[in-house]
Amino acid sequence: MKTDNGFCALPFVQYSTYNGGRYRLCCMAKEPKEKVDQEKLGIDGTWNHKYIKDVRERMTKGEWLPECRECLHLEKNNIVSSRQWENEVWEDVIDEVVADASVNDWEVKQPLQFDFRLGNLCNLQCQMCNKEASHLVSVERAQMVQKGLGANHPDWHSNIADKKQALLQPGIDWASFKDMIGKARKIKLIGGEPTVAKDMFTLLDLAVESGHADHIELSFYTNITNMQDRWLEQLGKFEKVIVNCSLEGMGPMNDYLRPPSKWDSVWKNFDKLVKFADTKEGKRIKVRVTTVNQIHNALHIVPFWKFMHDYQCTVNRGIGMSTNQLVEPAYYSMAHAPEWLKKEQEKQVLEFLNSIHNSPHYEDYEEPLMEMVNFGKDPDHKYNKEKMGQFVAITQNYDKHRGHDIMSVAPEFQRIQDGI
Repeated sequence: MKTDNGFCALPFVQYSTYNGGRYRLCCMAKEPKEKVDQEKLGIDGTWNHKYIKDVRERMTKGEWLPECRECLHLEKNNIVSSRQWENEVWEDVIDEVVADASVNDWEVKQPLQFDFRLGNLCNLQCQMCNKEASHLVSVERAQMVQKGLGANHPDWHSNIADKKQALLQPGIDWASFKDMIGKARKIKLIGGEPTVAKDMFTLLDLAVESGHADHIELSFYTNITNMQDRWLEQLGKFEKVIVNCSLEGMGPMNDYLRPPSKWDSVWKNFDKLVKFADTKEGKRIKVRVTTVNQIHNALHIVPFWKFMHDYQCTVNRGIGMSTNQLVEPAYYSMAHAPEWLKKEQEKQVLEFLNSIHNSPHYEDYEEPLMEMVNFGKDPDHKYNKEKMGQFVAITQNYDKHRGHDIMSVAPEFQRIQDGI
């Protein structure tokens, strides 16, 4: 299958859920214009829905779908997209799957990969998050709006102040999934925070007790605030596990962006996870650090990653490193940041990479950090005074509400404020 066009393997191999029953082809895709009600249709009804069958046919013709514009944008800026990554991952089976679908009205028997959203139950209220991924974000933003500290932006609309009412259900069709787990190759779990969602442990129990864990690669994102020994033991039974730890910075930067977490506790858990992965029981676990590149931490990622590099040189197991380029909310995105901020970030990146050029871990750091630089250099990404005005106002409102002070963790805020 030719993949240097709009073709993506995911509609042929992956079943995705999204909190609140809304459907998307993958975590990067935009929602389709036609509503696909997963809670009503279940896995069977959604998997071969007429919308998905149409997507499969169009993609085999190399068509770039409107839903896939984020991947197209990344690729235009020489950043590896989810589409490119997944096409490579599924290279061994995709030709056969597509061939079978093409003679069966674009139907595929069952997914080989499941991407489950486990609801928006979360124990953190990260400033750059949203109500679909954290019920506490919904609660806090609703409270801020009531106090006159909101913003004229979709992220600040329709938030709910009551914790129970703010919860979105995962909408997982467990009955159908039990029949499909035997042929599943990969499962992704995203919350909310998976480690506080009961459905994560339901899934782990099902996979382990049925004996299917040993042929499944499990991956999930966690804020690493909730570490349980039983959980670690279960992870060790899967064929492979990738634990993506969401860490935006160390010390005060972590505490500022990801309340009510505390860095000392987060780091203790992270260190415990890395050391468990170095044992016989945990040898199938791969630990990754994922850092969201945004305006708040733009000049603090490199110092944090230098800390990570120094730590990595002291442990036996490798640690994967990756960055995500924040797009929404736009007022936090480096796409709209002042040019001086982008240039200072680039300078930090280049100086750091030069300092570790002879390190055995150099390549682990070079690609994700240069993705940040390339994102900032995108010719379509220009300074937007209006969005930076939103950034300043919203940050000040958060500080008033939380009793925080952005200047104590990111003094460059003053220069951004002076520029609007």
